[in-house]
Amino acid sequence: MNKGGNAVKNSTHIKGLIFVIIGASLWGIGGTASDYIFTATPVDVNWYVTARLTISGIILLSIYTLFFRRKHRTVWNKHTILMFAVYSIFGMTMVQYTFMAAIGFGNAAVATVLQCTGPIYIILYAVLKKYRPWTKAEAFIIAAMITGVILIATNGNLTNLAVSPAALMFGLASGVALAYYTLHAPVLLQVIHPLQLVGGSMLTGGILMNFIHPIWVFDFSFDWTAMQIIILALSILLGTTLAFYLYITSMKYISSTEAGILGLLEPVSAVLTSIVLLNVGLGLYQAAGIILILAVGVFISTRKAEAA
Repeated sequence: MNKGGNAVKNSTHIKGLIFVIIGASLWGIGGTASDYIFTATPVDVNWYVTARLTISGIILLSIYTLFFRRKHRTVWNKHTILMFAVYSIFGMTMVQYTFMAAIGFGNAAVATVLQCTGPIYIILYAVLKKYRPWTKAEAFIIAAMITGVILIATNGNLTNLAVSPAALMFGLASGVALAYYTLHAPVLLQVIHPLQLVGGSMLTGGILMNFIHPIWVFDFSFDWTAMQIIILALSILLGTTLAFYLYITSMKYISSTEAGILGLLEPVSAVLTSIVLLNVGLGLYQAAGIILILAVGVFISTRKAEAA
């Protein structure tokens, strides 16, 4: 019996689980911190996304350059450059912008859960691409998620929206962007190191966002408290940079199924911290919609495990 080998394998597996739990939780908490920043300070979505992408991109690319570049060299050609550019704009940047806009117009709890509707668009893409009817399970997933979205949007009253139309639109758009992000990333990861892909696409998006709202155009006249400055800094450094780094690193030690299930801690932590720290109120039907979408997320992940 190779007890030593099993012990090492178990310890690395536990490390992976810890990394993904912390990473996903930081994503959710970071969303709540962003919600607070948008409400309590003059920081707007455009500046925040610019700062979030630029700073995190520089840090993650620096980590890649210092520790991984010699072991993993990417061969760049026209095709790879084009795919990377498209991914950076329509994947990374759109995911970040639509998600933050949904928080800005609504709140972190609703925005994070609406982003979880990404599987709807992945299923629709697969059905249309392969010209096949969807399975019963796929039909159930779509119907359940649409029901969850309706419950969140209306709180059971179909004649009135319980969230702003802009928050709903950007939240659903973030699900579309997440679907593209999810479908496109595996192709690039075959030739590009994960840290290089995430850091590079973030920095590319950050550079583009600087043309919309430069990072140096900042309201210095606002009377910032020390706590607000700390929350702003940590929402970027912990809620974005560290969260992405831990989640990417965890994939070396655990399965994608485990990462998918534990990744649902992001909306859970966003909902809980929004309710506890920001006193965000949710109606009974909205809570039911959130639980329904999260339950479908678990169902999707367990189906992947059974198919593996």
